[in-house]
Amino acid sequence: MSAKIIDGKTIAQQVRNEVAEQVKQRLAAGKRAPGLAVVLVGENPA
Repeated sequence: MSAKIIDGKTIAQQVRNEVAEQVKQRLAAGKRAPGLAVVLVGENPA
C-alpha cells in the first residue's frame, strides 16, 4: 500500500462549503441557525 498525500486546506474548504450549504437550507426551511454553547461545571480552573 502506498502513501497518499492529501491537501488539508482543500478538504477543509470543501467541508466549510458543505456546512454552509446545509445551514442555508435550514434557514430557508424556517429553522434556527446552528450555534455552539459551552457549559462550565465546577470551580477547577484546570
